[in-house]
Amino acid sequence: MALETVAKYITAARVLLQDTKDTPYRYPDADLLAALSEAFPEAKKLRPDLFIVTPLQDFAVNDSTVVVMDPMYRTALVYYMVGRAQLRDDEETQDQRAAAFLSMFAVKLTTVA
Repeated sequence: MALETVAKYITAARVLLQDTKDTPYRYPDADLLAALSEAFPEAKKLRPDLFIVTPLQDFAVNDSTVVVMDPMYRTALVYYMVGRAQLRDDEETQDQRAAAFLSMFAVKLTTVA
């Protein structure tokens, strides 16, 4: 699935969060949208060069709004969303999983493969 719209980011995050069953979802859309919005300033801290022509974006609705980001780094945004969502859980294993996803976010943005 090509990550182009807000809805596709939400869907991709839900797959990694294992939150694809019927509603109500464990992680509300509003939480995932906030995490997507928060991913942009965090990415800009690590890679300001990516934001010379790409604006910081803020998302409030799970819809077909296009997310403007270099295709090579779109998965990093999903990793950030998942990591942020997992931070709210109070299980010890979730903390480790959250840290792993947030680390993958940073590595994906800063490592040349």
